[in-house]
Amino acid sequence: MLGGFTIISNKNRITEQARKSSKVWRLLQYLVANRYRSVSQDELLEVFCDEELQSNPGSVLRTMVYRARGALEKSGLGCADSLIIAKSGSYSWNNNIECTTDIEEFEEQIKHAAAGDIDPEKKLDLLLHAAALYRGDFLPNSSGDLWVIPLVRYYRTLYIGCVHDALELMDGLGHSSDAEELCTRALCIDPYDEKMIEHHIKALLLQDKNEEALQVYKKMESMFFDVMGVNFADDLRALYERILRPDFEDELTLDELMEDWLEDADSPGAFYCDVSFFKTMLQIESRSVPRSGRTAFIVRFDTKHDPKHDTKAKDGGIMKELREVIPECLRMGDLYTRCSPNQYMLMLYSLTYEDCKMLINRILGRIGSKHLHNLIGTSLRHIKPVE
Repeated sequence: MLGGFTIISNKNRITEQARKSSKVWRLLQYLVANRYRSVSQDELLEVFCDEELQSNPGSVLRTMVYRARGALEKSGLGCADSLIIAKSGSYSWNNNIECTTDIEEFEEQIKHAAAGDIDPEKKLDLLLHAAALYRGDFLPNSSGDLWVIPLVRYYRTLYIGCVHDALELMDGLGHSSDAEELCTRALCIDPYDEKMIEHHIKALLLQDKNEEALQVYKKMESMFFDVMGVNFADDLRALYERILRPDFEDELTLDELMEDWLEDADSPGAFYCDVSFFKTMLQIESRSVPRSGRTAFIVRFDTKHDPKHDTKAKDGGIMKELREVIPECLRMGDLYTRCSPNQYMLMLYSLTYEDCKMLINRILGRIGSKHLHNLIGTSLRHIKPVE
């Protein structure tokens, strides 16, 4: 029932996609999910809220049960005729026939893992077994049914907790490769879980996969901006520093340090940085202006459109265009960052005010969107020295 409804018996695999009658399939789902009790006719009326069912409940339910038995029998289930019990106006799943469900096994594995005085490796095995059973949300093709909604939330919460516990154990046991694999799967279920993102990046760093860790960080950071409009928590932002400056096992000479740190310094285009680094550079520049004598300006681009009504929002909208155009127009020593879901900030050195205005117009001129003045706003300020 996790990730879709499937019945397997004697190597016969029957999935809900193969059934034409959604009513019949939904009845089977409800009876299996409540297989340890009898379900009254009135309860089924309330659950399904079907006009045809409410007009003649007894007859319609009997027809649904008959069709369910027939469909299962045609699919090769020899015991299909005995799977559903009808008695005194109520219906139930026949538990005298041996049956296991993934939701029950899922809960059982997590329950055993939570027992006290259990070996960490054994506990991890139980949690990983449970996580493997979770192939997706509970009955995704019936997610519109009111009775399904709370169970979707319940099993997903159990799964996320299970993954968190497993990752904590993997961290202590040094299973970084397994942690990477688990995070990759779990983030497909909940891509906005910051704890899992943090564990994923840490697992990559422990395997010396710094470049992959950086790619994961930037991808997730961009996704948080685009979809949720928020920044990462402090713990994740601290990981960014660890990615950029990994610990060295041995002391390096000054030449070796400089060679390592400047390895990517000759990459073309302006320098993209995160907001915290941009803020640090702004503070440094404001302190050095009186001594250096050079000019420095801050430019802000902000989008004013509503992404919900912008047809370009499907492919990233104006912010995507800015992300592509800005580095092409800046010089190698300039800085830029995305400081909010709808804003970019630029730091420009050794230019006049008129030069900065020309640069802004050049960037705007490279944007292919119509009605540009309604989509993007700009601000330009001189960096003043600290008083």
